[in-house]
This record gives sequence, C-alpha cells and structure tokens, in this order.
Amino acid sequence: MEFQQSPIYAKYIESLGWTILRIGTVRMFYKHIPVTGGLLKIQRPKTLPDITEILRTYRVKTVAIEPHPKENLGSYKRWCAGVSKHCKVVRSSYQPTKTLLIDVTAPEDTIFSRFTEAKRRAVRKAVKNGVTVTESDDIKSFIKIKNKSAGPFGFITTFGIDRFWDIFYPKHATILLTKPLMGGILLVFWNKTAYYWIAGATKQGKKLFTPTLLVWEALKTAKRRGMKQFDFVGVWDERKPGEHHDWLGFTKFKEGFGGKPFYYPMY
Repeated sequence: MEFQQSPIYAKYIESLGWTILRIGTVRMFYKHIPVTGGLLKIQRPKTLPDITEILRTYRVKTVAIEPHPKENLGSYKRWCAGVSKHCKVVRSSYQPTKTLLIDVTAPEDTIFSRFTEAKRRAVRKAVKNGVTVTESDDIKSFIKIKNKSAGPFGFITTFGIDRFWDIFYPKHATILLTKPLMGGILLVFWNKTAYYWIAGATKQGKKLFTPTLLVWEALKTAKRRGMKQFDFVGVWDERKPGEHHDWLGFTKFKEGFGGKPFYYPMY
C-alpha cells in the first residue's frame, strides 16, 4: 500500500479539514474550495474506483488523480476520459514524480561505502566539529529549526506538522536533532520504508556539515527500526526539465548517498 493510501495518513489529512471518502481500499480526500467548487484528490490508488456517485453527491468540480506506480496506461486513460465527462480532471502531480531509494538491509559499512567520497568526508568533518545526533520527541525545537532554515516564510513549510506529529509519534515517526541545536530531520516509518519527511539546518549547521551527518544517522535509525528502504521523498525529475529548478540543489545533495532513482508514472 502506498503511504498516501494508508489509514494513518488519511487521519492526518482529515485533521487538516478534508473529508475522507472511501470506496473499497481506495481512500480519497474531498474539500470544498470557494469559487472553484469541490476538489477530490485521489493519490496513487491501487485500483481505479467508480466515483460516479461521489461526483454527484458532493458536486465535485475537479478531480486530481495521481497514478499508482504499477498503473496500466490504457486503463488510466480510459478512467480519466470517463470522469472528464462529469468534471475537470487534473493529472499534474501533488507528490514528487521521482525519488531516490536506499537499501538499508545491507550492513552499515556497506551503506556508508556507497556514499560519495565528499559525503563520507563531510560526515567525518561533522563529527570532528563536535556535532552529535540524538533521537528526540521535541517537535517544537524541530519546527523552530525548520522555520529558521526556510527563511522569512518558513512557517509555511511547517504548517500542520504539530498535528502530523501527534498522529504519527511514536510508532510511525521520530525526530533527529543535532547537538548543538543546528539541524534536524523528521522521519516517518510505514510499511518497512523510512521517509525523509522534512529536514532543516541553520547556516552555521550547514557550515559544520550537520545535514550530511543527519542523513547518515537517519539511515542507521531506519535500519535499527527494521526498515528495508529509505525514501528521500522527492528529487528533481529530468522528465520535466522546465519545472522545479529550485529542487536542483537538494537533489544534488541527496544524490551523494548512493540511492537508486525510482520514477512514478506520468500520463
């Protein structure tokens, strides 16, 4: 099951004011949007549901659909064509269409050896600089770090994170914070996958290579938790060269840890 179809993710989306609708195993998120009307989001469903009754009952004006990684192109196009007779269908992705996955079942030494030389050196420098990383439940400190790292409008990047934390912690989430407090990562665990959900570091933290050390500690944490893979949750997708140029910087950072690219379908 894709994370966006999980019951715990649905609980979080509901806490943000969306109505959760379900047909079989498929969860959908509905919200009335002023002016534009009702929006129905369907993210990576394993099967394509018959939503005719939902469209009528909720007066849906727009359906935003993102295909499952194994979705058949023909079936998907036919489904979209059928729904488009009743409302607007948006097929642009809310979620990243490309990510990087790291196998964390290998021994720690093997995982570390797959880093680029620059990343291995950065980990050693961070340790030499006296930076340490510990697990924490201090969501307020994490939000403070993330807001500071994201600039004047950093609060936008952490909207709803306190509610997210209350729902996912402790079974499905943890926080890694550096000491001194200069950076952190919010990790999510679901279906044997650890997700690099949100991360941030101050300017001083970046100078001391805390982001690289945090990823290394996150990989070890994922392994201790019994996860099989580590998902970086999005990088720049070269199939869409005109979009998300601002992702190129963190994409280069993430590529240094030896992950393999995984592409979601774009139809």
